[in-house]
Amino acid sequence: MRFVFGEWELDTGLYELRRDGRPQKVEPQVYDLLRFLVSNSDRVVGKDEIVEEIWDGRIVTESTISTCLKAARQAIGDDGRAQRLIKTVHGRGFRFVGEVSVTGDSTGDTRTASEATSDNTARNGERPARPAADKPVLAVLPFDNLSADVDEYFADGLTEDIITNLSRFRDLLVIARTSTFRFKGRATDLIDAGKELGAGYIIEGSVRRAGGRVRITAQLIDAATGLHLWAEAYDRDMEDIFAVQDDVTRTIAATLGVKIQDAALQRALTKSPAELDAYDCVLRARRYTSMLSADIHAEARDLLEKAIELDPANADAQALLANVYLAEYRFDTNPRPDPVGRALSVAQTATRLDPQSAYARCWLAIVYFFRGENDLFEAEAQRALNLNPNDPETLADIGHYLAFMGEFDRGIELSKRAQQLNPLHPGWYYFSFARYHFDRREYEKTVADVQRIGMPHFYWTHLLNTAALGQLEHPDAGAALERLFEVKPNFSAQTELQKWNAAPHDLKHLVEGLRKAGLSE
Repeated sequence: MRFVFGEWELDTGLYELRRDGRPQKVEPQVYDLLRFLVSNSDRVVGKDEIVEEIWDGRIVTESTISTCLKAARQAIGDDGRAQRLIKTVHGRGFRFVGEVSVTGDSTGDTRTASEATSDNTARNGERPARPAADKPVLAVLPFDNLSADVDEYFADGLTEDIITNLSRFRDLLVIARTSTFRFKGRATDLIDAGKELGAGYIIEGSVRRAGGRVRITAQLIDAATGLHLWAEAYDRDMEDIFAVQDDVTRTIAATLGVKIQDAALQRALTKSPAELDAYDCVLRARRYTSMLSADIHAEARDLLEKAIELDPANADAQALLANVYLAEYRFDTNPRPDPVGRALSVAQTATRLDPQSAYARCWLAIVYFFRGENDLFEAEAQRALNLNPNDPETLADIGHYLAFMGEFDRGIELSKRAQQLNPLHPGWYYFSFARYHFDRREYEKTVADVQRIGMPHFYWTHLLNTAALGQLEHPDAGAALERLFEVKPNFSAQTELQKWNAAPHDLKHLVEGLRKAGLSE
């Protein structure tokens, strides 16, 4: 079936949007929204209908709907001001107001969009199929109650809280409770449940309370194969039932957020460059954030610029590109002109596209940090924490930069929370502790923190190690300084510390340690 309006044509058989006969690039959800609006052009379509049709009733924010709607308008040359084709009916929903004709694939008849869609649905007995979602889709099945006493409320509440907390992770699409709770009390084949719910991953678990303690188990399953990807058990005292519920759901949500992203990355890494879509590009580019390699930085920059070319409305790509652009300034990695300006531009675009993205808010905050705009850093950092208080990366990043700007106590508080939520965290989570201990003149602890960080190719580890050994007047301080210059031959203490927004007393303290190690500047 082909819906024709002006120079545009939606072909539901080929899943194509064409302009003057030429296929146009469009993301699957944007295509779905266009098809749904065009095929119902005789009426106003409500937001609830859109969520049910496009996201299968999953939990989505207003900003997600707005972003998809904006991209749909852009795809057909419309915008929110003109509303020539897609009109907002305030308080009710949206309507496609362009003149639409429909050409059947075989009959050649031309009808209105609503007539053709009605006939097609009646023949097939179902709504038209659509391309697969571009992000991991997760279903949390109701946790089984294994308690001797009746504790259904606790098991159900735990499940609902896990759904709510996972929904804060922007890289996941989480099936709504109303869909998954239909499986409560049923013997369920997980592969069949995945197909029925349209989910790529299933979480199931159980709760057992006895003798003032509770044991909660959770496991993550690949819904396509039935393979178990992760499992964990949590034992807690039941002194405060709500605190236990909150603690466990936050931990499970944070762990699963990381695990599912890792699984999706492994799938993306098996694809050839020609097969990569925007989401695959973002996943592959994320490897840079854990490795900080110059080669991977160049690859990540190319991948993210490609992702934005494929999908200009992809807020995740814009936010991650802010991170990558900023590395040109932070680490002098593959520099191009005006890295901070470019990072600011894409970070602001990311927050405009998705105001509810904690990751976008976090990296806008970090850009402000490197511009020396500490008040703006604090404001955006707090917005990021409010949006997702369970994301260990956001907690660690903000804790890291609070420590670098001299807010050591606040920095390690966030870093401790990040470590609790991500026990297998990368070494850089210890940077805020190294900065904290150095400020307190606990130089031996600083050296121990640097060893935990690892990252021998990163000059800041050598900077902190050298400054701490210098303050200790340790005989290895001179050799540590030499290694610092091996890693960063053009190192200047004043330049680097000012770049990294060091507070005046902190800058003086670090330079003092470096001079004791033999720095001549």
